[in-house]
Amino acid sequence: MRLYVVSGSYHPEVGGPSTYLRRLLPELIERGHHVSVITYTDAKNSGIDDGFPYPVYRVSRSWPLILRLVLFTINILWRARDHDVLFVSDYGLPAILANLILRKPIVLKNVSDFAWEYSVRHNWINKRQTIDEFQISRHGWRVRVLQTIRAWYTKKASLVIVPSKYIGKLVSSWGVSPDHIRVVYNALDYSRFDNLPSKTDARKTLGYSEKLPIVLTAARLVSWKGVDSIIRTIAKIRDDFPRIHLMVVGDGPERRQLEKLAVESELTVQFLGFRSQENLYHIMRAADVFVLFSTYEGMPHSVLEAMACGTPVIASSIGGTVEVITDQVNGLLVPAGNEAALADAIRQLLNQGSLAQKLSIGAGHTLQRFSWDSLIEKTENSLLEIIN
Repeated sequence: MRLYVVSGSYHPEVGGPSTYLRRLLPELIERGHHVSVITYTDAKNSGIDDGFPYPVYRVSRSWPLILRLVLFTINILWRARDHDVLFVSDYGLPAILANLILRKPIVLKNVSDFAWEYSVRHNWINKRQTIDEFQISRHGWRVRVLQTIRAWYTKKASLVIVPSKYIGKLVSSWGVSPDHIRVVYNALDYSRFDNLPSKTDARKTLGYSEKLPIVLTAARLVSWKGVDSIIRTIAKIRDDFPRIHLMVVGDGPERRQLEKLAVESELTVQFLGFRSQENLYHIMRAADVFVLFSTYEGMPHSVLEAMACGTPVIASSIGGTVEVITDQVNGLLVPAGNEAALADAIRQLLNQGSLAQKLSIGAGHTLQRFSWDSLIEKTENSLLEIIN
């Protein structure tokens, strides 16, 4: 199988699609498939990136939006001619436009709603509007155009891979037949966690006392991740845990506002920016509690990673998260946006070591459902299915 991969970002750029593809493609090559990639770059010039053992072509983001979309589409037309299938990672429009001429099978991996994320980023809607509210709300013409484009190119795909049943239902609501949707859960390579240090050693390496209560969140710093709510919640329980320490791994457009909120709250909050996976896993190992308090998750990698590190998880009971976490079995679920419930859950885990241990054991059993081998097998089968 000759596979042409289309993605808005790729290694070494950070983010879910980059990490996913960087791990997936070598595995497909080992199985005898040929791979080529087209993506973007922040560099001024477009061209071949020779840092990989397979062709990677990068289109510069320095071009104006419409022009770079045209260049991206033209490059797909030219370079994908001799490939069997287009595998599109969350960047469907240029691939579908090119395919009006190419007429290749397309497998689209969809993990969110492009129209919603774009509208939030550009302040076309209230940034607090959830992805579910967005689907049923009335919008201005610009948003409606985006929704129409998103539905059009998603329905044009031969097959849509989604990371959870929740995203499958979302995609189905845009008019995609359930017969054209395949659920392939996000997964981890658990061998990467085999040699993690103990919690005590991880704290020593990072310079933290064993008795310091540490709460961690790792997320893109955008409005729907609810990091501001976590900061306010930590401030509410400071009297119970005077030395409580919050670590925030990640970056994004909300960072300055969050740093200002932390200063105003007089809290000890470390904003660590993006970290390598190895460093993130050491930080997760050192933490007492991992919190993901978002209003939207397709299938959170960070929750799986915290569980694999043995760190008890508190998360909002939304989206694909509830397909991973069962409350009181392998983590704690709290209503999205309910800061009082989040405060109670953090108190429980910091005060009850036996509960934290129980949840960590339960998490270990759960992770068997989210294996990397299963992801590879199901993804390859989906690609071969659409060719055949």
